[in-house]
Amino acid sequence: MAELKNLRPFLQYWDQVANSYDEQVDVYSKLTGAIIHDWVYDYTKDGDLSVANGDLDWITDPSATDEQKLAAFDQWLGFNTTEDAIVPTIEYYLNEHHDEIEQEIQNQELTLENVTDDSAERYMDVLEMINDEPVPDKDRILGYAGSYAYKRDGEWQIQGSHNAFDEPDEQNLGYKFAGNLKDLPDDAPVYAFTNKATAPDGFVGFITTKQELLEQTEDVLQLNGYPTTDHNLYKIAEEILDKSNWEHTGEKAAGIAVNISRYPEDFKLDGPVENKPLEDYIKQFASVADRYGLTLNNMGNIAVDYDTQEVWFDVGLAVPSVESNESHFTYTVFNNVLEAAKAGKLEQLAMKQLAKDAEEMTPDSVKTFGAYEEDLEERIANKYQEISAEIQQDLADQQNLEKQTGLKVIGYDMETTGLHPDQDDILKLSIVDGDGNELFNKFFKPTKKDEWPEAKKVHGITPEIAMDHAEFKDWQEKVQQIFDQADVIVGYNQRHFDDRFLAANGIKIDPAKENHDLMLEYAQAVGEPVQLKNGKTQLRWFKLEQAAAFYGHDWGAGKAHDSLADARATAFVYQQMHPKQPTQPKEMVKEYLNYLHQYKPQYENAPMGISTSLSMFKEMSDYLVSEQRTPRYTPRQLQSMVRQGLTELEQTKETVYHDERVEAVKDKILTDDPTDTGGKSYADETTEDFMQTVFGQRLDVDFKELNDALKETGIEPFSDPYAQQKLDRAAQVLKTDYAQDQSIKQALDYLHDKKQPLTKRLEMATSIMTGRQAQQPAKTMTKTHKSTRSR
Repeated sequence: MAELKNLRPFLQYWDQVANSYDEQVDVYSKLTGAIIHDWVYDYTKDGDLSVANGDLDWITDPSATDEQKLAAFDQWLGFNTTEDAIVPTIEYYLNEHHDEIEQEIQNQELTLENVTDDSAERYMDVLEMINDEPVPDKDRILGYAGSYAYKRDGEWQIQGSHNAFDEPDEQNLGYKFAGNLKDLPDDAPVYAFTNKATAPDGFVGFITTKQELLEQTEDVLQLNGYPTTDHNLYKIAEEILDKSNWEHTGEKAAGIAVNISRYPEDFKLDGPVENKPLEDYIKQFASVADRYGLTLNNMGNIAVDYDTQEVWFDVGLAVPSVESNESHFTYTVFNNVLEAAKAGKLEQLAMKQLAKDAEEMTPDSVKTFGAYEEDLEERIANKYQEISAEIQQDLADQQNLEKQTGLKVIGYDMETTGLHPDQDDILKLSIVDGDGNELFNKFFKPTKKDEWPEAKKVHGITPEIAMDHAEFKDWQEKVQQIFDQADVIVGYNQRHFDDRFLAANGIKIDPAKENHDLMLEYAQAVGEPVQLKNGKTQLRWFKLEQAAAFYGHDWGAGKAHDSLADARATAFVYQQMHPKQPTQPKEMVKEYLNYLHQYKPQYENAPMGISTSLSMFKEMSDYLVSEQRTPRYTPRQLQSMVRQGLTELEQTKETVYHDERVEAVKDKILTDDPTDTGGKSYADETTEDFMQTVFGQRLDVDFKELNDALKETGIEPFSDPYAQQKLDRAAQVLKTDYAQDQSIKQALDYLHDKKQPLTKRLEMATSIMTGRQAQQPAKTMTKTHKSTRSR
């Protein structure tokens, strides 16, 4: 809201005037004082004046903004900070109601004692008359306490008092600007003081225009190493006007502004370090230090050195386990702050600076104050090393977070003081990406409990371990950021446990995000029913260690019930249960046939018949993993996939074969040397012999089945090995038996035209050979050729 610069002098002046009337002993004077008190009260903080309620609608257009109404009201306050503003109106009112007031005095209804009670109703009538007074002329430049500057015949004239408590008279005129400097013309007076008694022919004394003030301010900024931007000029010029003594504005200007180098945050200036980035960095530095058990010993000791372009911090250790008065200084250069601010990495800059500073702390460099303790310097230095390592790990975690591309998966786990979010604390939270890379791993100081003996038996976190760390709320923003950036959120039993603790600590998980509780998913995958005490049946839940063991997780140096190790195990289980390239049902049928051929050949030709055996699928699961053929699937998952695949194959009329059978086809067909007609060439055998060699004793195998098998090897299907012989023999038959037929030439051309489909030419050859045996005419034998051409 706009600042009411004239309110204070207005209230002070009229309170003084009202008191002077109260001191008199006649009813009219006291009534005048009481009405003035009522009038002034409306504009105090305890009064009921409210812009929002429309109390200032009378002063300007009701459609004006609240800012505009307050600005007009400030003009009105300055205009009325003179005795002429209300006293004549009261006197007019008292004269108008003289007979009525006299009658009340004679009847002793109005006395010196009750005049205050009687004033309230009369004040409302006076207020309506006062509010009808016009607002000041907009062409006048308003000053404090009712003084004005206005231009007449090209010259600025000043009217009013230099002090609201002085009687305005001809000998003592003053003016001090109270509005927005940017709105003034350059030659407008912003400060003036005159004494006509010493110079009756014109103004003398000190007069400052806007232009002169800005020139003086420009010198002050340059003297202190600040650029003369508009923001800086007007900020310091306003400061000079507000803080300087009335009659010494010019003399005091440099003295007021000289402190801007020491306390730039007081002025919010643009400068060698733009104030906003520097201000943000100081806050970020203090916040980061606090999170890692450090403290800024005295925020007032933050030193900004514009000569060396450095900002210095007084840092100390502040952890319960090492009580000390340790203190030392560290600094950051301006350019690093500016670059980090542009990149949005002020927090990372503060972390790097603190990590470097802590790493350099040795027992010899530690300085403490107070009572001497043995090995204190060494313990302090060791703690600094721990803090440095923690910060560096967090910086690495941040890099891992930034490296995530594609679908961002996070797995998480926590350790707590108990089971109830409203009564217990999170002691540790660990978050990893989908590959198990650490993104966040922190201990927290509890706020609800001092000890947790039962929980300690599970995770081993003691109060001594937790006491040196920040509270969860200090890391809440960082944790929320990680969850907000994730696309897929993965936990183990998090819906019943972890998520409830996160919610109790202010973390919000978007319900629209893909969220996997692997305990429930693994129970569904295993599909083992268990009967509850109430007689109901549900799927059995398994511990994380069991699920991780099934998928072959390597815990490495980690162990169960450490949140980081559990988070990594959770991410691993998710990877296994949601592989990037899952096996499709039809593909799983082929793997099923491979398994049967290898271990249960007696069921090879009746795969559906034994697809109900879960024990068999358990063996198959082990076989697939040991041979590295597919990701790990539970027996129930394999059974479901095989059944679905068999159904799909039946619907599409497709056939698949086990690998050994396909390899047999490849072994018999492929040869390194195309000219080799040895044992690997199908041309060495008759079709029947070749089929029998490849497919055993099966009698239902034909070229279609052979080609289906070849497709699975990625080889183009082979045609009949005797195709060319059949075509040549059919052509010979045409030439020998049907030489007189006019259609013979077209038929011969078609048989030898390699642009035509081979299958169609073989059909025609077969038709010719069959027709010869039946002694049919050539037209009948060549109908396939004609119909093909017509199509």
